[in-house]
Amino acid sequence: MHHPTVLVVDDDENILSAFKDFLKSENCRAITASSAEEASVHLEGTPVDLVITDVRLKSRSGVTFLMQLKADRQDLPVIVITGYPSLITEEDIRTFGADYFFLKPLELDRLRHAVRKCLHLNKENHTTHH
Repeated sequence: MHHPTVLVVDDDENILSAFKDFLKSENCRAITASSAEEASVHLEGTPVDLVITDVRLKSRSGVTFLMQLKADRQDLPVIVITGYPSLITEEDIRTFGADYFFLKPLELDRLRHAVRKCLHLNKENHTTHH
């Protein structure tokens, strides 16, 4: 059975570890990256079904990362999270191509719903006929 692969990008180890547990409970394979550069390397080598990224990353902003991601792979769903709501609005994030926008602390039920929706949409886009 194919387990969807989710790439989580955040420079906070605690958040990454929480996401790993959460995604495991959703039967997803989690790949984590603590920078946009690291995330880009993963994306080159691994088929990913969904990206969850923070707006604030160490070197390059999550927004820049999001824009590059969407330029390369328009069909890839992206969920953006932030602990700094004053930095950017949901409207901005959606303009840059994000599918969902959440503030930290995350509400797991809403996040779960968004993850399932993104992965379901992605499955429909990439149906393989056996």
